[in-house]
Amino acid sequence: MKHILLIEPDVDVLGTLASRLRSRGLSVLIADHIDGVMERAASADTLAVLLSSTLLSDVDGYDRLRNLGALRDVPFFILVDKPVGASLAPDELPHHDVELIARRLYAIPNRVTVGPEEGGDFRGDLQQVSTVDLLQLLAMNRRSGTLSINTPAGNGEVRIKTGEIVDAVFRRLEREKALFRLLGETDGTFSFVGGSPQFLERIRTSTSSLLMEGLRQLDEAERLRVSLDLDGTALLAIAPPAADMPESAARVLEALMTPRTLPELLDEVTLHDLAVMEALEALLEQGLVRRIASSSVRVELADPERMAVLAALAKRAVRSGYRGAARVVIAATPQRLVTLMHATTRIADAIVPTEAVPTAPVPYALATLRLGEADLEVVGLPLVEAYAPLWGIVLPGASALARLELVAFEALDTACSVAAVPVLEASGVLQEGDEADPEHVANLLRMLLEKALGG
Repeated sequence: MKHILLIEPDVDVLGTLASRLRSRGLSVLIADHIDGVMERAASADTLAVLLSSTLLSDVDGYDRLRNLGALRDVPFFILVDKPVGASLAPDELPHHDVELIARRLYAIPNRVTVGPEEGGDFRGDLQQVSTVDLLQLLAMNRRSGTLSINTPAGNGEVRIKTGEIVDAVFRRLEREKALFRLLGETDGTFSFVGGSPQFLERIRTSTSSLLMEGLRQLDEAERLRVSLDLDGTALLAIAPPAADMPESAARVLEALMTPRTLPELLDEVTLHDLAVMEALEALLEQGLVRRIASSSVRVELADPERMAVLAALAKRAVRSGYRGAARVVIAATPQRLVTLMHATTRIADAIVPTEAVPTAPVPYALATLRLGEADLEVVGLPLVEAYAPLWGIVLPGASALARLELVAFEALDTACSVAAVPVLEASGVLQEGDEADPEHVANLLRMLLEKALGG
């Protein structure tokens, strides 16, 4: 069993603290001065050293103890006399808080499976040792190397140089944002490989400050998460960012021009999670972001009996002289089409293209509906008049077109007339905002298919 070396010149404090630590299952070796523990430290299997801050004045003795070969990779904790709630350095522990001391000692990876690697490399389970404790341990011992963390949510790395965090990555996140996410991960495994590779040093803040700020942000973000209560919902911006808007709010609004869940939003915006959630809270209060049904909710295009009817309609809707599936077109503003495409992903038997939406407002595929014995292709036509010459490319062969906007586009009317495409005036069927609801979109698609056959 590994031992704790407790060095405290006050004999009363020494005896009391040792007794209370032993009652918590720890093996404690005691001494009232540094010289009295040197020989024992050289031969004992030591887990950690607890040293009274009053002995730091013995500089020579402290240096000899720290440089002792048997204690090279052993963490040192300084017992300090500070009031409750006072700020503590990573290697400080209040001597009066025995529970905290015991928790920190039990968090040291002495029960971590240690491989045959040289230089004190180790690996283990995050449920036994937290990421915070690991980073504090590495900081106290001024280690250099890579701490790899594997979790169900993804894999990450923290790169360390002489105890200081210099970079971090987690999934596609980087820097402090990645580090703060990793601090909150409690399920998974870790491994540390020592060494001094040439790291890209993108983090300049001290490890102690990073850990304190990271834990603060995690606590605040969790409070906001509970307060916002966004489980089962997605988010959608209803207005573009304004020129005088704070950067965080503008970036959140820009990301939400496409509907996203909160986890998707936090991954998309590179700001710290807390900054994103604070901006989101303000935007929701201002009515600039609305909640919509979560993408986990799926709807049926129709019941089984009506689906058979729709399949028959889709077969008959194929234009004479054209091969392939029947095609219908939805004409709307670019933003409404993107939102409608997101809603279509929640319609059963709808297959949405994996390609990104074109940056230019040109016609593009929204989805293909599998109707059993027939398919129905749905194409989006962004209503940007500068691109009207392209509309004539997609309309020939289309079975019907739904126009969601009240504003008249003479070029669209002309193109539909030339291509003999029937038009469904759908502004009353799908009002502003309804394009985010898959039930409304499914209803529009049914009506559009019926329109193709003169319904």
